[in-house]
Amino acid sequence: MLRLSVRRLVGFIFVGCMLCGECFGQVETDSLESYSLPEMVVRGEIRNPDYSQRLFRVRLSTLARQDKADIAGVLNQLPSAHLQTNSRGETLVYIRAAGERQVAIFLDGAPLNIGWDNRIDLSMIPANVLGGMTLERGAVSSAYGPNVSGGAINLHSRSINQQSVIREGTLQLGDPASWQTRVLAASRKRNTSLLIGGNLTKSDGFRVPDSADLPFGQKSNIRTNTDRESSVIYGRLDREGGLGSVGMTLFHMSSEKGVAPEGHIDPTVESVRYWRYPVWRNSMVIVNAVKKNWPVHLFTTIWASRFQQEIDQFEDESFQQVAVKQKDFDLSGGLRAVAEWKRANTSFRGIGYLSSTTHDQVDVEVSPSGAVPGPTQLYSNVLYSVGAEVSRPHTLGGKWVVGASVDGMRTPTTYDKPSHPPITAWSANFETNISLSDNSQLLVNAGSKPRFPTLRELYGVALNRYILNEDLKSERSWMSEVGYVLANSTFSVQITGFVVRTKDTIDQRNVVVDGKTKRQRINLDGSSVSGIELSGALRLTDRIALDGHGTWMHPRLIKGKTTGHLTEKPEALMTVNGELALTSSTRFMTTMTYVGKAYGLGLDNEFVVLPTSFELNMRLSQSFYFQRNGLFLEAFAGADNIFDALTLPQLGLPAPGRSLRFGLNLSY
Repeated sequence: MLRLSVRRLVGFIFVGCMLCGECFGQVETDSLESYSLPEMVVRGEIRNPDYSQRLFRVRLSTLARQDKADIAGVLNQLPSAHLQTNSRGETLVYIRAAGERQVAIFLDGAPLNIGWDNRIDLSMIPANVLGGMTLERGAVSSAYGPNVSGGAINLHSRSINQQSVIREGTLQLGDPASWQTRVLAASRKRNTSLLIGGNLTKSDGFRVPDSADLPFGQKSNIRTNTDRESSVIYGRLDREGGLGSVGMTLFHMSSEKGVAPEGHIDPTVESVRYWRYPVWRNSMVIVNAVKKNWPVHLFTTIWASRFQQEIDQFEDESFQQVAVKQKDFDLSGGLRAVAEWKRANTSFRGIGYLSSTTHDQVDVEVSPSGAVPGPTQLYSNVLYSVGAEVSRPHTLGGKWVVGASVDGMRTPTTYDKPSHPPITAWSANFETNISLSDNSQLLVNAGSKPRFPTLRELYGVALNRYILNEDLKSERSWMSEVGYVLANSTFSVQITGFVVRTKDTIDQRNVVVDGKTKRQRINLDGSSVSGIELSGALRLTDRIALDGHGTWMHPRLIKGKTTGHLTEKPEALMTVNGELALTSSTRFMTTMTYVGKAYGLGLDNEFVVLPTSFELNMRLSQSFYFQRNGLFLEAFAGADNIFDALTLPQLGLPAPGRSLRFGLNLSY
């Protein structure tokens, strides 16, 4: 159950924001038009707008019309992004077939990934905190720090760029039984802006597509054990001064949820995760500071996070008797500093990154006679990076950027397991843009990045589901891409060809131990991914607009002189959005998503073909604007996966079937 204190707090936010006109004044315009989306990644800490032309941006207006409670529901708007919910119940994202631990996700410059495993359950991060997001692929800047060989997703808090006040509220109901309510208030007075908000979400689970084959652990059309509840409170304070600006983000989320069991596994023969998360809490504080009036411009981000979760492993699919419990507690913190100065036409950047994570874990054996906690297991690691970048215009009408860094990892505390030797590796990136005409350019990017094994990959057994591999090594990825961009007032298009070659790819295999199948992390000889990515937008008329992206890939596992399939990496991805303005206040939107052929790994270590899928989502909205009191009201209805298509990102774990939603958005 959600804590009463959180309910009261969110209720106070809602009532205060909606009624206190004296404090907040009057709204000037549609709230979506009053927000600032800075033309730089993560509020300037990592990139200047002219430093990289390869960023893909998603605006607030696009995010808001997805009606999603979490960011997992909006990431299909990013090119080459593929979402998957694994057997732990975590929703993860792959970019160009790069694994979730290769893709770094940042909120206002701070990494969201939990340090223990270098990934984050995206279904647990609310979407309404966002003012926009950007994606950078390929060999990204060294300023992102270690473990970014698959790219970086940057999430921006919402902010206000003019003297105004905004108050918003949303109520949404859905089928299968679900609801969410969101509130937000934002104000800007002179050089200070403040945003506070919160949301509550509850769902009884998602519907299983009729064509799903789940012979075990599924007894109704609602997916077994997929209910969830969550509450979120957050805030953002920004203040600008003569020497620069300072911002602070506060975020706390509390949730509980179930995990769908793998429906293709016979529990009498193999181990199945009958899991629930009775506790999942994540808290963060992020401080950004930008000093621009000195000879050296300084961009810094400091963050601290506290993560707590409990995992209950049940005896069987009835979810009545807990057999074992795992309690995790993580504390993380870090600092990124980028110093930039210019001399003539050349920009120099010095980069420093440092982060540390401690992980406490207690495994509890549970029986009818009581619970017996085991010893406290303590693990820790330290990640660091020191580097530099140089940027300079060239004679072909663009700029080039070259950067390099030394990245490292230490594991000072490893409980009762042998400490892993310190790891040090180099990283390099190069990019340039060449102007071909007034509205077209050529983009080139290349480089190499390492990816260190995580603490969980080195030492975690996931309630006895894994056996350890003491010889696990780091990955090394080599990346290159060439892109062409053409844009004018009515359309834009970008086509990019890319190649990624990874050595010592970390994967897993099935191993039989005492008659039970378990998993083990291993290093493959390597892998390669080559492909073509196409994205674009087109405004046909004042009433009709299209945008979308598609990626065709050839992901291959390399083993000696032979090649094979990479597991759960689709060969094609496509998303197309269409918007039709039926009247000045009535809009119809549709999103079409296609996932191509992929391969899963069967219990016998043989590959199994995963089916292709095509999903169609629709949304109809009617807006009302009351100019006299500045009230904006939107009523909407939507349907996701209208044809109840089967999408199978992983064997035994289908994506949701058809769902409906209805709601109201209010702002003034």
